[in-house]
Amino acid sequence: FTQSNTATMGDAAALRNTLSQTDSTMPGIQSSSREMMRFYDKPGGPPLAVSEWRSVLQTSSPSLSLPLLYVANEVLQTSKRNRGSKFLEAFSPVLGSSLMFIVGRDRSAVEKVRRTVKVWGDRRVFSMRFVMDLLAGLDNY
Repeated sequence: FTQSNTATMGDAAALRNTLSQTDSTMPGIQSSSREMMRFYDKPGGPPLAVSEWRSVLQTSSPSLSLPLLYVANEVLQTSKRNRGSKFLEAFSPVLGSSLMFIVGRDRSAVEKVRRTVKVWGDRRVFSMRFVMDLLAGLDNY
């Protein structure tokens, strides 16, 4: 049995399944983020993992939105702290629209979303300019 270094459709399906079962507990969020981090070193892995994350976000019940945001937060902070920028680069193009999607379906989540984005600035996960752009996108909510 050899472990492939390339992210496969089977890997993507397994990740999708894990993400769709994420609960709001810290162990649940950490388990899902670990599954995403397994894609870090695979060629094309981070963009594929982020694509699956976004797909689950858009097709799941609203109750899964915040847990999925927290999975992204865990992946982004872990990636920045321990690995590098691959997940930051993969998430950057979809974060703004994903955050607006989350608060658009659940306006009561807006303060939790804002707080998470501010943490990215405080911990220098993203540049303050990017964080300010993300926050500005939430102004209408």
